[in-house]
Amino acid sequence: MVSLTTIGLIIGLIDFLCVFIVIIYLIMKKVEIARQGNFIFTSLLIHFIFFGYLSNVYQKSIGEDVLFLYKVMFNSLSFYSAIILFLIVFIMVFREDFFEYGIRNSMWLVPLIIIESWIWYFFIVDFDITIIALYFIRYESYITILSLLGINLLAAITGAFAKQKYKEYFKKLK
Repeated sequence: MVSLTTIGLIIGLIDFLCVFIVIIYLIMKKVEIARQGNFIFTSLLIHFIFFGYLSNVYQKSIGEDVLFLYKVMFNSLSFYSAIILFLIVFIMVFREDFFEYGIRNSMWLVPLIIIESWIWYFFIVDFDITIIALYFIRYESYITILSLLGINLLAAITGAFAKQKYKEYFKKLK
């Protein structure tokens, strides 16, 4: 039986490779990589803090619930995961110079979180590629997508509003 530490290291390596592939893609597309640093940093925070919290709370007993994150985020045992996700997205948007980029990036985090939950499922339960096709048939997946989108957009709008008020406050001081 494989230990949780080994699973965590393998998932971390896969996540690092995914981020590396995204960086190479962005370089090849001649996208300004400095603009993407905030998104990459946020994706690493989601991997290590959000999913790390879930793995510490549930360990291997999470089972199929890692696919349908709304069951986990709104469970009384791990309600802090929704707060952690909210804070990560809030910080990402607050750090952006233009809040439009932060809101756009918050929407791009939803597929990233879903793909990462598939990867966790593959390592925790079983490597079955058909789960990706079956994922979009079940109504729980759409509840998950809508709840992730709702949390991310709420955090992004709140972060943009806080950044705007922060800028106005410092203009008054000058």
